[in-house]
Amino acid sequence: MAMDTTKIRLPHEVATVITKKAKDTSTIAALSTAEPQLFLDKDYMVFNGSSEAEVVAEGAQKSSYEETLTPVVGKRFKVVTTTRVTSELKWADEDNQMQIVKSIQDDQAKALGRVLDYVVYHAFNPKPKTTLDGFTALSASAVQVTSGGDEVADIDALAEAVSDEYDINGIALSKTWAAQLRKLRVPSTGMRLYPEIPINLQVGNLDGIPAATSGTVNGRLITPATKVLAFLGDFSLIKWGMVRDITSEIIEYGDPDNTGKDLKGYNQIAYRTEALYSYAILDPKGIAVLKAGE
Repeated sequence: MAMDTTKIRLPHEVATVITKKAKDTSTIAALSTAEPQLFLDKDYMVFNGSSEAEVVAEGAQKSSYEETLTPVVGKRFKVVTTTRVTSELKWADEDNQMQIVKSIQDDQAKALGRVLDYVVYHAFNPKPKTTLDGFTALSASAVQVTSGGDEVADIDALAEAVSDEYDINGIALSKTWAAQLRKLRVPSTGMRLYPEIPINLQVGNLDGIPAATSGTVNGRLITPATKVLAFLGDFSLIKWGMVRDITSEIIEYGDPDNTGKDLKGYNQIAYRTEALYSYAILDPKGIAVLKAGE
């Protein structure tokens, strides 16, 4: 029986696998917990919690305070990744449609992870390598810190730049800066100053807080270079999640990615994975970005 090529809704457990794999390439997914999202743009009513206790004399009049709620509107964006392969591959998949997922999830799930960082950090569309209109990059709205060339002092400067209203609970490192930190040694002993950074640079924590490393932090695909070295602060301020289930589709006809090459004419089929994200930055003052100096 021929394979049904209509859109396949991925089972929950497979979607979970893809989300976990996305964490290997997305520092936001690693440092900020995903939340289920509704299809509509979500309004986050930010409660600032400005109350303080008041000491009053017995029988004295008690005062109150007024709390204002600041709305922050979430942004939705749809992501698509399409991979062309030889049409012969489909025969290996006919007996088990789940084989489709096994064939595409490694490569395409990493792309789904990377795009989250690219959009939130840089307002950048990775495949066409263009900026996204109507999106504000966190690298532009976060508190700006310029590196002075001393990595230890830079970490202190980042921490000081974060508003003291927020707790620092994460740091996202570019691979370039992680490599620089790994090279630092204690002069008197020669021991590494940050031994928690392994040789593959995939650090899990740094100086007592959760950490994640990725080329998405500085935006490897972006030209000219962003000069971003790291983001540090309260990553719970980044609210994000999937609006719609991840779906996978097999395409056998036409030119699905507008390359000018018809699939049939080139004996190809295409695997397409789609997802719909939503995210919001509740307060950029709670996150600082470190950029290299001139």
